[in-house]
Amino acid sequence: MDEIVIEGQAPPEAESTYRHLPFEVPPGTGRLEVSYEYEPAAEPPPGSELVIDIGIFDRRGIGFQSEGFRGWSGSSRREFFIATDRATPGYLAGPIEPGTWYICLGFYRVPPTGTRYRVTVKLYPHPSANQHPHESPRILSTYAPSALRPRPDGWYRGDLHCHSHHSDGDSSPAELIELAEELGLDFLAITDHNTIGQLYDSQSLTTHNLILIPGLEVSTYRGHWNVWGVRGWVDFRTSDPDLMARSIGYARSKGYLASCNHPKRFGPQWEFEDVTNYSCVEVWNGPWQLFNPEALEFWEGLLRKGRHLTAVGGSDTHFLKREHFAHLGNPTTWIYHPDGTPNAAGLLSALQAGHVFVSYSPEGPRLDFRVGDAMMGDAVEPSGDGAIAAYVRVIGGDGLRVEVYDALGLRWSAPVEGEDVIFRPEFYEAKLYIRAQLVEPGTAPPQVRALSNPIYIHTGNVHAGSAVDGTV
Repeated sequence: MDEIVIEGQAPPEAESTYRHLPFEVPPGTGRLEVSYEYEPAAEPPPGSELVIDIGIFDRRGIGFQSEGFRGWSGSSRREFFIATDRATPGYLAGPIEPGTWYICLGFYRVPPTGTRYRVTVKLYPHPSANQHPHESPRILSTYAPSALRPRPDGWYRGDLHCHSHHSDGDSSPAELIELAEELGLDFLAITDHNTIGQLYDSQSLTTHNLILIPGLEVSTYRGHWNVWGVRGWVDFRTSDPDLMARSIGYARSKGYLASCNHPKRFGPQWEFEDVTNYSCVEVWNGPWQLFNPEALEFWEGLLRKGRHLTAVGGSDTHFLKREHFAHLGNPTTWIYHPDGTPNAAGLLSALQAGHVFVSYSPEGPRLDFRVGDAMMGDAVEPSGDGAIAAYVRVIGGDGLRVEVYDALGLRWSAPVEGEDVIFRPEFYEAKLYIRAQLVEPGTAPPQVRALSNPIYIHTGNVHAGSAVDGTV
């Protein structure tokens, strides 16, 4: 066994940056173990935070979207291992090829006094480690068959945002899948932070009535975003708007669907206002009262600029084995996919089209919002007199209040009296879009219980893409 120790210091201005520490792996290595520790360089002021994240790249390098990426655990683990056949959750097993490898440190929080760090790498020999060809493991596919039968009404419910022990959750993908099926969800995306170990783990699992959507959460120091339909890692080392837009642009070029996550207080917030080349916005993250009105306003601000972005929800569940405010399926995203046997690819196509509403739970109230043959996510043209005749169906919303908004604000509302109620309001000179929501009467701010995507009013001047070019 060989041992390598790497020590260094980082000044306070290193905060929100990454440092790559090279080390040499000799031929015949079959396992490497990494541990690290850190502390302030001097006594920091009270309340100062110190958080250093860690990951690793192999000999293929550290460039943008390098194939050398072998895993990331953020600050949730102080040690990990990689072997030819196994690895710590969040890391990728496989050949330990000789050459220069790199520890990646992310300086998430650095106090004014700076920080010291120490990384220890242990290398264990394996005489046959490099003598057998490596067979790449299978990864979860958006076209994987599902035992789920088509829903007669075409609506499928699920959770687009949760975490397993491959990042900072406390449960395995198998345990999350079991709970999702108990809750009656139709689909689930396990979106671990900056890693794809969950995609390999989930591929081998059997589901009964659940579609697994490949996903990950790209967690940067300036904002988080989900990627669905993913087939490989997506670079999170994006410290400025150009790099952020480039990374989202890369994901889009691969056919992935990107969503700006929880743009609200303690989300953490989305700091790059000019980067908008994502397709969705997570307007509902966890219980509604946890600052989700801020995320709703963020999304509507973009709608008022003429952008067409799908509103989605996600529970952001991390913990199944202890009490926590985030629970799987709260909120639940409902996707309309009426064509044939459902799979992840079909659901993601409908999601991108905006054929979606969000409700507070799998059993929560449902919204069907249409204008003629157009449904949520579609665009319509007003009639000759400028009128738009809407159809609003509320299922399971007795005692709530239904509201319809356009770009100027609230345009119409009515109490819901009954378990299956249809309204047919008309609107004149509606601006840019109309959308519906269900709220608890008498709550301030309004406690939303369901939220539709908009029906856009066609003006011939639709904005798409980003104010920052997202090309790769």
